[in-house]
Amino acid sequence: MEAAARLVRSPWLAILCLSAGINTIAHAYITAPVSTLGAAVVDSTYVTVLRVDKVNKERGIIIYRKVRDLKGKYPKELVKHIFDLKGTPAHRGPGDVPVRPNEKDWNYALQWAEPGKTAVMLTRKYDPYGDFGHTYIDGCWYATMCPPRDWEFWYAIYADPNLLARWHAGPPEKLIPALEALSAGKDGVALVLSKGTRDDLRAGRAKLQRLRVSLGLRDYVAQRDLIPDPPHPGMIPELLTALRSADRNERLSAAQRLGQLGPSAKSAVPVLAEVVRQDASGTVRIAAADALAAIGKDAKSALPALEAALQDPRMAHRQDVLSKLAAVRDKLK
Repeated sequence: MEAAARLVRSPWLAILCLSAGINTIAHAYITAPVSTLGAAVVDSTYVTVLRVDKVNKERGIIIYRKVRDLKGKYPKELVKHIFDLKGTPAHRGPGDVPVRPNEKDWNYALQWAEPGKTAVMLTRKYDPYGDFGHTYIDGCWYATMCPPRDWEFWYAIYADPNLLARWHAGPPEKLIPALEALSAGKDGVALVLSKGTRDDLRAGRAKLQRLRVSLGLRDYVAQRDLIPDPPHPGMIPELLTALRSADRNERLSAAQRLGQLGPSAKSAVPVLAEVVRQDASGTVRIAAADALAAIGKDAKSALPALEAALQDPRMAHRQDVLSKLAAVRDKLK
């Protein structure tokens, strides 16, 4: 603890932060973090599961003990993270992240830290510019740098709430399987913040959504990467509204999700029948017909719409549509 306290006051940390390398090169990993968790794993030298061993909240020091390595072999068994609002110099360089430690996040991290709690640390040996990293605790990603380059003493330099929506926002234990998959070269699933603020998340009021993560994804595209929650009957009014949307993709997604509900979506039959009869997109008609088939016997009232759709000249050239409509009609008879 005393050694860590002396390091907090070490003036040579400021020299490191003022170096040209930190200003111009290291921002790609720290000042402007990569967009995806997969890219962060690719760029990291080590990915390590930690457990809180000790904490000195008055001095702002969390001591972690290594639990296991997910990528590489981290060279130390103990890792000391220092949270110091006054002694940490301004982080210099471009990027849309705080340039100073955030008091709320630092207080949160220190209050969170209790022996036995799990954290995950991604670190990078960034020769000749320094050693840097990001650590995830429950509800907070914070960035670190290691002035002595000994892989033991790390300064926490800022927390980036944007990573909660891009990398992970669930319990640290839920992050580990995603990192295991990525470290093995496979795709994984993380939990990200989809509705609410950082404070909502920490108070248990935020909504989390699954996110597909991959080593090959270096950009974040919500429509591509977010995994829709399984539908439930309470969503039917919202899905029926989407079925009438001018956006083809919204109509398609709504029809598919109603199909996932099966018989519990029987109240949607009239609107699905309308879609089958007159939607401008053959692909949307197929999805609506599949939904009717999934609903089963309670969808028989849609038979006239199916018959009318089979005679629609707009679909005469779409054999795939006609085949699907005929198959569903025969199933419902």
